[in-house]
Amino acid sequence: MGMRPFAMSLSAAFAAIMSASMLAAGGPEPRHVVMISIDGLMPSVYTEPGPSKVPTLRRLAQEGTYAAGVIGVLPTVTYPSHTTMITGVAPAVHGIYENHPLDPEGRSGDAWYWYARDIQVATLPGAVGSRGLSTAAVSWPATVGSDVDFLMPEYGRTFYPETLHLLRALSHPRGLLDTYEAVRGTPLPWPLTDADRTGLAAWIFRTHRPHLTLLHIFETDSAQHDHGPGSAEALAALEQADEHVKIMLDAIAETGLGDRTDVVIVSDHGFLPIQQQIHPNRIFKEEGLLEVDESDNVRRWDAYVQGSGGVGFVFLNNPEDRSIRSRVETILTNLAADPANGILNVWGEEDLRKMGAHPRASFALDMKDGFYSGSRHDVLRTPTSSKGGHGFDPMREELHASLIMSGPDVPKSGSLGVVRMTQIAPTVAAWFDVGLSERADEPLALKPAGTSTR
Repeated sequence: MGMRPFAMSLSAAFAAIMSASMLAAGGPEPRHVVMISIDGLMPSVYTEPGPSKVPTLRRLAQEGTYAAGVIGVLPTVTYPSHTTMITGVAPAVHGIYENHPLDPEGRSGDAWYWYARDIQVATLPGAVGSRGLSTAAVSWPATVGSDVDFLMPEYGRTFYPETLHLLRALSHPRGLLDTYEAVRGTPLPWPLTDADRTGLAAWIFRTHRPHLTLLHIFETDSAQHDHGPGSAEALAALEQADEHVKIMLDAIAETGLGDRTDVVIVSDHGFLPIQQQIHPNRIFKEEGLLEVDESDNVRRWDAYVQGSGGVGFVFLNNPEDRSIRSRVETILTNLAADPANGILNVWGEEDLRKMGAHPRASFALDMKDGFYSGSRHDVLRTPTSSKGGHGFDPMREELHASLIMSGPDVPKSGSLGVVRMTQIAPTVAAWFDVGLSERADEPLALKPAGTSTR
């Protein structure tokens, strides 16, 4: 145990030395940015009077600037969206296409896109780190194996308590979670709570003062899935999230870095109530386009729908087979013609290309409000197990994500109107004077031309 705090102190000392060397060289003292993602936070929470009490979010919006809505990416789900927020590009470019990799045969054990190596472009933490500045990430999606300096990635296959041991091994520096437990005086539970995640992120900031900190909290998402958007449970989760933001602000204040720290509040998507789920794989099986074995697992497929909430991606095993493509298109068109199936549009490859969505998909089902896409093959329609959902077309206002920015690089300017999610990472990158992918979007126009705080 004695070596672990020593390793932690070395990392903190390194960050301090880097900052001091920049000052000695005549350069500006590096900025600090804390980006907090509140999963499923809708803009109406901070832009409109409402039942939820979120004084911290409202204050940050009043002191800085905010978006009336953020147009996200397709699908409007957690992993593609969070990767867009740190790369500035759409899923077709960054490589995290859905929450789950394509897996018709069910061989992955319900795997998610957990791994940083799947990201195909430069990331904000990577760019900041390449400048010699320190970075931290707590429960940020698709960060397993990343070179973030202080990392507890988002990962977890089961609710079995020993899963926490795996998370310890995936976190770094080595002993990060052990050291934090010693400081807080109690063991971490499994599953972790948003309070645990926020506590860890606040401790990392107070102790190591990383220049870029990413924190993802998501009990707001769980509450809206389980009880529906606007439910008493969802409102309570939003109020708790506001308290977690305050904890991070208190940590910033305790370090004396408030005048050099920008705070960015983001979310990945909005929410809609849902009731029904459609499973086109049932029809594919009836038409001989999908076969299952004696255990009811897919053993062969020509066509397969992988549900991603309010959109269902349709994959062809051989996209060059024109006969199969024609049959699948006819099936999807017929399904969409029946209102009971809840399909608003059938998108083709050109539609998906324009939206920057999954490059491997040949079609996609754009679901109507109240309907979800699914991947079962034993039944066509089922009630949903959740009361709220997302994944739908990001252009729908109910699916708009959130953005609040406050700090020395952010003028007090009120609403930005509706912005693009792809603009968030380039904006933060500009504060650090680092570049991202050539295909990254433009930064938000926060200042009049010719002004700067650097």
